[in-house]
Amino acid sequence: MTKMNLMIAAVLTVSMFGTVQARLTTGNDLMQHCIAAPDSFCAGYIGGVIDTSHTLFCIPPDVTKRQIINITIMYLRDHPEQLGLFAPSLVIKATQAAFPCKDDW
Repeated sequence: MTKMNLMIAAVLTVSMFGTVQARLTTGNDLMQHCIAAPDSFCAGYIGGVIDTSHTLFCIPPDVTKRQIINITIMYLRDHPEQLGLFAPSLVIKATQAAFPCKDDW
């Protein structure tokens, strides 16, 4: 096969797989991951949100990641009308509700 034929074959192979569409993770997506396997994608996703948003709430030092996952799952279950929203905002809302900061700090 010539180089041109190889290139055409490669392009055709790639085009057969279609396009990949980027989409935001919703509360519904996160809920499905957390119910299916709370210690995998769910734990990493929630941990990432917590790590990057830690100034928005006041988590006591003895709280575990597992507790925060459970708090998030409970929040999602209690607010099904919000499941279509962007998942990081829901993790933040759940954590703020559970661990609000005192006004005097």
